[in-house]
Amino acid sequence: MLAGSVFTLAAATGAHPPATAAPSHEVPGEPSPSVIPERTFSAPHGLSITVKEIGPSAQPADLQVITLFDKASGQAFAGSMVELDKRLGGTLSAVRNSGQFQANALETLLITPPPGAIAARRLLIIGLGDARRASLDLMNKVGAVAAREAVRTRSATVSFAPTLRDQGFSRLETGQVSAEVVQGALLAYDTDARLQRQGLQDCFALKRWYYEAGAAFYSGVVAKVGPAVKDASATIDRRGGAPFGKTGPSAGTCST
Repeated sequence: MLAGSVFTLAAATGAHPPATAAPSHEVPGEPSPSVIPERTFSAPHGLSITVKEIGPSAQPADLQVITLFDKASGQAFAGSMVELDKRLGGTLSAVRNSGQFQANALETLLITPPPGAIAARRLLIIGLGDARRASLDLMNKVGAVAAREAVRTRSATVSFAPTLRDQGFSRLETGQVSAEVVQGALLAYDTDARLQRQGLQDCFALKRWYYEAGAAFYSGVVAKVGPAVKDASATIDRRGGAPFGKTGPSAGTCST
């Protein structure tokens, strides 16, 4: 069972709310036929964020994102990280323990899993460095890196699992972590979308981004993600639509 949480950014196609009250920015829709709890919130650029009670091995996506502390931190795998490492034949532990991927803060490694190993097509690992230095600010930056890597790799559907608890790390509150990741991702993607409209990036739209959450943390993550989306949306509104500098056209053909 996943002890951390995961994040979905989706084109607004309808929410699947549980019985509890939803924060603002929830997308209306019919109840989900699935028994897996999930809650969807509308976000800028026609996207939505879905908090879903699922682990990183099971969510179909173009890109699954996880985090990893460095070897020196001594954070042992548990829960979903044990399962994920097993499904990948021990790759996660081996590549870190060998020192060939040091998992320094914001260092990335992209893996194409064997067919059928996990539900996602590719796996992005984002390093967290020394566990003693982990902070909410770092998780905000992790969200930004995840969003930009999703655009760079043309991954229309993304699923994000912070995997902190499943590395034995509990100093940062799970709901606060989700809020920082979501805000970092939305603000970074807004910048990319503006550059696309200006003709300074190739057009590409993220379609879905799941924030995965373990059963014990799902409600707390939902409670934090709604306000985080609202805050990020307000920040994006304040940015305005002025182009960056005088390079490229002031308006392109991208719809993001």
